[in-house]
Amino acid sequence: MDASTPVGKLITDLVYLAGNGIAWLAYLYVGVRLYRLSRRTGQLPEFLIAATFLLWTLSYLIWDIPYAIVRTGALVPVVCSYASLIVLALGNAAFAFFIRAVFRPDARWATWLVAAIVVSLVAGVVGSAWIGDWEGINPLANPWYWLEYFGSFAPAVWMGAEGFAQYFKARRRLKLGLCEPMACNRFLLWGIAGALWVILEVILTAGDLALALTGRWSGLLDFGVALFEAVPVVVIWFVFFPPEFYRRWVEGSGKRADAVPPTVD
Repeated sequence: MDASTPVGKLITDLVYLAGNGIAWLAYLYVGVRLYRLSRRTGQLPEFLIAATFLLWTLSYLIWDIPYAIVRTGALVPVVCSYASLIVLALGNAAFAFFIRAVFRPDARWATWLVAAIVVSLVAGVVGSAWIGDWEGINPLANPWYWLEYFGSFAPAVWMGAEGFAQYFKARRRLKLGLCEPMACNRFLLWGIAGALWVILEVILTAGDLALALTGRWSGLLDFGVALFEAVPVVVIWFVFFPPEFYRRWVEGSGKRADAVPPTVD
C-alpha cells in the first residue's frame, strides 16, 4: 500500500482510526466494568486496573478525535497531542501501581521499581515537551522518548514475568490439590497479557521509528497495534469476568491435572 497516494493515505488513515477505535472501545468497556467491580468489592487492584484502562481510553480519545477531523496530513493540535501523552503516562503509572498491588504489595524493591517507572514517565513527558516533540513519537531526535518508553515497557515486562512465575508455582500446588484451577489459570492469563503488551510496545516503537525514517505511518504496524491492544483486554476480561464455558473448561482441566500423581525422583 503506497501511503503517498491519496487513496493509499485514505486507507491508511481509516485503518489507523478503526484500529484505535477498537482498542479504546475495548478499554472503555472493560474499564467501566472493572470500576463497577471495584465499587462493589472495595479492592485496590480492581480500581487501579480500571483507572489504567479508562486513562488509556481518554488518551486515545484526546488524540483520535482531532486526528479524525484534520486527518489529511495536518498536525493534530499541540494541546491535544501533549494532553494525550500526559494522560497516557498517568495510565502507565497506574498500571505499575496495579502490578505492585497484585504481586508484590510488601516488597521494597517493587516500591523502588514503581518509583523508577513514575520518574521515567514524568521525565520523558516533560523532556519531550522541552525539545518540542509534543507527541513523544520521535525516537531518533528525542532522547527523552526512551525514558517514557521505559515507563511503558517495564510494567508490561514486569506483569508478564510475575504472571508466568506465579503460574508455574501454582501448577505445582494444583497437582498437590493446594490450589484452585481458576486461581492457577488467572496467573497464566496475567502472564499472557503481559507478554502481549510487551509485543505491543515493540510494535509501537517500530511504528515511531518508521515514521521518523520515512515520514509516514505504517498501515501494517497500525493494524498490529490495534490487534495487540485489543487482545490483552480480552485476556484481562477473562481474569475478572470468566464466562461460564471457560470456567467449566478450566476446572475440568484442573481435575485432570489433580488425577496425575506427582513424580518422585
